Amino acid sequence: MFGYVNIFKDELKIKEFNVYRSYYCGLCKKLGNEFSQSVRMGLSYDFSFLALLLSSVESEKEDIKEEKCIIHHMSKRPVNKEDKYISYSAYMSVITTYFKLKDDVNDEFKIKSLLSLLFYKKHLKKCRKKYPSEFKKIEENLKILNNLEKEKCSDIDKVAHPFAEILSMIFTPSFLECDEISKKALKKFGYDLGRFIYIADAVNDIEKDKKKKNYNPLIFRDSENLIESIDFSLTFTLSNIARAFDLIEFKKNKNIIENIVYLGLRNSKDRALKGMVK
Repeated sequence: MFGYVNIFKDELKIKEFNVYRSYYCGLCKKLGNEFSQSVRMGLSYDFSFLALLLSSVESEKEDIKEEKCIIHHMSKRPVNKEDKYISYSAYMSVITTYFKLKDDVNDEFKIKSLLSLLFYKKHLKKCRKKYPSEFKKIEENLKILNNLEKEKCSDIDKVAHPFAEILSMIFTPSFLECDEISKKALKKFGYDLGRFIYIADAVNDIEKDKKKKNYNPLIFRDSENLIESIDFSLTFTLSNIARAFDLIEFKKNKNIIENIVYLGLRNSKDRALKGMVK
């Protein structure tokens, strides 16, 4: 359910892109160092964005170094080092990816997901110990979500709510240092981003789910005006994300985050809806 939060590269300066990539590469290395090399396969731009966003409400200077890695061993890449939010994002990535893989195995028994699940399962105890309340809330909301899916709930707003609650919590860690207005805005930002991701994912999967007879709340919607209604819902959600973004006080990297919020997410929406047009 990830892969919708990304930059619109054509509109970024080279310097800004390198800062963005330093969070991505920093998260990749943190996953390997904190957990295992296998877990690095679950690296996503979504959690790189989480680290970037949370770090940017604080004024602490980034420690970016040029380093080589296993994949890019011929040239060095910018890597953000020792950022507490990169570490936090790594843990949240492992927890959420584990539950996603578990859901894939339960729904369709994908062999690839089952093998990947084994790599993640051994790290759960460490994640639960370091972030017990976050782990519990993620688990509880996913249970609510799974029950709604089993009931074949046709109300996509209701089904998207538990996932939105998860991101609302993830985007406001207890150790976050910012003013109260920004903290409330981040909570709202995370909620609407979670809602956006869930609905966009349902849009992307609708044809596949129809063929495989899998659950998808959009299947129960009136197909005559489905594209228009989903376009409205996603656009409305993007507007809420933008409003929350405007209330957050950023100490750095605002242009990069603005690029993702106003261009990257809209591009993800357009690509998802384009797949529905036959």
